[in-house]
Amino acid sequence: MKTYVHGTDVLMLGLLTGFIAMQEPTGREVMELYKAQDRTRNISADETMTLVDARGRERERQFTYVTSTDTDDNRKMLIRFLAPADIAGTGFLAIEHSDREDDRWLYLPALRKSRRIAGSDKTDDFVGSGFTYEDLESEKLEFHQYTLMGSENVDGVETWVIDAVATDPQRLEDSGYSKRDLWITKDHHVLIRARYYDRAGAFVKELRATDVRQVPGSDKWRAYRMTMEDMRNGKVTILTVEEYGVDKDVPDSYFSERYLKRWR
Repeated sequence: MKTYVHGTDVLMLGLLTGFIAMQEPTGREVMELYKAQDRTRNISADETMTLVDARGRERERQFTYVTSTDTDDNRKMLIRFLAPADIAGTGFLAIEHSDREDDRWLYLPALRKSRRIAGSDKTDDFVGSGFTYEDLESEKLEFHQYTLMGSENVDGVETWVIDAVATDPQRLEDSGYSKRDLWITKDHHVLIRARYYDRAGAFVKELRATDVRQVPGSDKWRAYRMTMEDMRNGKVTILTVEEYGVDKDVPDSYFSERYLKRWR
């Protein structure tokens, strides 16, 4: 009799565990999976930026970027444009802080000086692209509320759909968005689509990330092509990654205003 009861208990426990595993996670839990997959000690990339205007005319730019993330999940990022000649040397440096406003500088070689980007300027376009300075920030879970809206199959990939709204008063004041919708894949927890809504609630931009692959030599997965479309003017910005490097040594001296001004 004892054996029978014990076996029943084990069976019920197994059924319960399976039932829990079948339950959808919360929006916050999905985003924690995304952050775990996205988090690296540092990352570098060589990329091509293609700007497409409303008439379909294209311009290409080449740039590199490196990031470094500390134990408090604060990120430092340096972007440097290499070509063509009219933008070569232009650089952007961002340093995130837990206890104060982030630092951001844009260096323009023609002027031989850097310009600080204030929090109130985060909604400005980044070097004429479809991305704003706000779009370049890392995702800070503690400053947002995430709601699971459901599941959706996107181009054959199962995803969770998350509604993201900033809850931090300062971020709400500086943000150009009232909310974002995020599509996170269920297999590798990669962001493959995002929709952005302006302060009035209108759908204004869409990001699509494709060509998702495992970065060689790491357990991280990344999209090698990202397309940002602006619904207001028909402009499109395409980012194509030539090569990723994960958790390689990056000198901390890279993330300084002095290094930002170094060109040639």
